[in-house]
Amino acid sequence: MNKRRNTDQLDLFAPGQGDPALADPPLSQDAAEVVPARPVADYPTDHLLDALNAHLYAEPPDEPPLIAAMVELGERGETRAVPYLIRACRRFAGFDAQHPAREVVAALDALARIGPASAVEPLIDLIQRGLFGPASTAAALACFGLLKCRRAAELVRPGLLHADPRVRQAACSLAASLHLQADVEAVAAVLHDPDRGVAKSARLALGELGYKPARDALEDLLDRATPIDIPLVAHALIAVADEDTPVKLARAAERCDEEGRCAIVQALGAIDAATAVPQLVRLSRDSRTAVRLAVIEALSRHDDSRIAPALGALTRDVDEAVREAAEAVLKDLDATSEW
Repeated sequence: MNKRRNTDQLDLFAPGQGDPALADPPLSQDAAEVVPARPVADYPTDHLLDALNAHLYAEPPDEPPLIAAMVELGERGETRAVPYLIRACRRFAGFDAQHPAREVVAALDALARIGPASAVEPLIDLIQRGLFGPASTAAALACFGLLKCRRAAELVRPGLLHADPRVRQAACSLAASLHLQADVEAVAAVLHDPDRGVAKSARLALGELGYKPARDALEDLLDRATPIDIPLVAHALIAVADEDTPVKLARAAERCDEEGRCAIVQALGAIDAATAVPQLVRLSRDSRTAVRLAVIEALSRHDDSRIAPALGALTRDVDEAVREAAEAVLKDLDATSEW
C-alpha cells in the first residue's frame, strides 16, 4: 500500500460533521494488540472469516485479534475477506483522521495482496473526502499502485501536494506504477523535495516514466545507494540510460550482493546501448551461478559480435546449468543468423 490532513477537510469530531455510516466507535484503541494465544496461521480460513465478521458486526471475539486475522487472510489471498476489509477501512476511517488506526493500514495491506483493483475503488472516495489520516492515505496509494488501480490516477497530484511527506512519497510511486506520463511535470516538481524519501521516490518514478532529465539525479543516487536500494535504481535507469550508464551500473555491481548484481545484469540486458554488452561480458565471469545465468539471459537480448565468444566461454562453465543455458542461446543465435 503518514500525512496531515488539509485544514479545509471535514473534522469528524466537530459537531454536525462526519458521515453517520462511519461513526461507529473504534473497535480497538490500545497501542498494542493482545498477542494471540494460538498462532493465527493455525486457524481454518472459514474460522478467520467468521472472526472478522464478529469483530466488525457483532461482539468481538477474544481470539483471533482483528488485525492478526486481516493480515493472515491477506497472506492467504482470500477473496472472501475483501468485503470485510473494505468495511474495516470505512469503520475506522473517521478515527484514523485523528489518531493513526492500525486496523486501516492492516486492511489496506491485505487488500493489496488480494485485489482486484475494482475492489478498492470505493476507498478513493474516502481519501478525497479527507477521511483517512496520513498513514492510511499513504498505505492506500501504495495499495492502488500494487493493484494498478487506474481510477486512483486522480489522487496523484493532490498526493504530491500533501503536507505529509509519506503521502507525497506514495504519490510518486503511484504515478510510476500507473505509468502516468501526464503527471511527469508534477512529479518533477518534488524532485528536490526537502524530505529525502520524497526526493528519492521522485527520482525513481521519473526514471520509470522515462523522464530523461532525471538521469543525472538517478546516477547520483546510484553512487550513494545502499546495496538494498541499488536494484530499484538500476531498474529506474533503464528508460533514461545513455552510453555511460552501463559503465556506472557495472561499477555499482562491485558493491552489491548476488541479488543486486542480478538486478544490474537484468537492467543491462534491457538498456539499448552498445556499451551494455562489454559490461555483461565482464560480469559473465562472476563467481555466482545465478549472476552468470542472468548474464546469459541478458546477452540474448542484444545483437553484438562480442556475444557469441562470451557465450562460447560459458559453454565450458563449471556449472551444468550455465553450460546448458549458454548452449541454448548459442543455438538460437545460429538459427537466427542462418534465417
